[in-house]
Amino acid sequence: MPDEPDDLVDAVAHAEAAFGGQLGRLDYEEHLDPDSHDSDVIQLRKACRLLDACRLLRDHDGYHTSVIEMSFAAIERTLEFYALTASNDTIDDFREGHDRAYDRAADLQLITEETARRLKQLYRDNRAAAYYRDTVAAAQQAEGVFDIAVTLHDYVANFARLSHECRCLD
Repeated sequence: MPDEPDDLVDAVAHAEAAFGGQLGRLDYEEHLDPDSHDSDVIQLRKACRLLDACRLLRDHDGYHTSVIEMSFAAIERTLEFYALTASNDTIDDFREGHDRAYDRAADLQLITEETARRLKQLYRDNRAAAYYRDTVAAAQQAEGVFDIAVTLHDYVANFARLSHECRCLD
């Protein structure tokens, strides 16, 4: 077996140091400082940033796999935001898989159980297909999932008690 390149070993060590807080004060994305905001606001603003990134990639004609991946992540962050504001859930409650966000949204009557089931099925069948299989994501698929993400995000932001924390319009 060949030796790994020194650059790879150094890059892994650097990333470990960064995640371990050993590289000095962390430089967070705008509006995402965990010392200044609760986890519900952080989840909402992560969704905003993911949607902004999707818009940027879509403007550059492509990156469909990335748009699908980030759109599903934005959907989950938006649902988590709502669950964190509307219940006694903590962010730790969402670490055990992707279904939790959809299930809690239905439990809290944000969406119907049927919609939660359909969103979970879309995630299982299509996110994995676009990401892991040797098929290639298409523009129509990326647009469809992105539209769901934006529509759901707008729906939640329009009635959640912390909707003023949304940064999509900034």
